[in-house]
Parts: sequence; C-alpha cells; structure tokens
Amino acid sequence: MKEIYDNTHFRISHNTEEIDFTIDTLPACAPFDVPFAILTAWNPNNQPLSLEENTARNEALFEKLLEYGHPFDEALGYLDDHSEESYCIYGIGFEEAIELAKAFEQYAIFYSSATHVGYYECETGVAITERALEK
Repeated sequence: MKEIYDNTHFRISHNTEEIDFTIDTLPACAPFDVPFAILTAWNPNNQPLSLEENTARNEALFEKLLEYGHPFDEALGYLDDHSEESYCIYGIGFEEAIELAKAFEQYAIFYSSATHVGYYECETGVAITERALEK
C-alpha cells in the first residue's frame, strides 16, 4: 500500500495556476509553505461509492470547510486511472485535519507540517509513509 501513496499525484487549482506534485515533488513555495492537509469525502474507508454519492459527500465537506474558515483550494488526487476530488486546506493543524477526515470516514490524509510531509492513518495518526522536509 505504501507504493500507492508514494506514487499518488495531486493537482491543486490555486488562483489561476494548476500545481501538480507527489509526496516527493512537493513545491517549497507558497501556498505550500504553511501546514496543510489534503482530504476528500470520497469512498469512505476505501469503499467505492457511486459518482453521485461521492459528489454529495464532497459537497458536505465543502460546506464544513466554509464553517472552519481555513483557506482552501480544490484538489484532485490521482493514480493511473483512479482519481478522487479533494480539498487542500491551508493552516489547519494535524489533529483538526485528522478529526475532520474521521468525520467523513476517511482511512488516511495527506499532511504537510513545518518539518514533515506524509500520509497518515486517521484512526491512529500514525504515518503510512513520511518524508522530512528540507527548509
């Protein structure tokens, strides 16, 4: 499973720019110079749902993000022919991101702190795969 996470790409729509990266190619510039999380409401606990169900779940996540007040951008996580619509949430703490992902029954999140970037299990907070950031 680690290889899946290591090879997953994200495409962030920030202002008028599309930024594409993996865990190993994360840009070291704004907007990624603050702690952030990428999460989705798609496919709870890795169980596939219909496009309609996933879209409705992500709309509920969007509404929740508006309540939280953190800036965020639309994101797309993808690997090969599989993709999931997501959100990149800036300035969110690790525990807050984990709790939000748990509320939407997610298995894991992508999180970048000041010192590390990785994928973390929501149930335990333990890293599935992680890298130290050079600053």
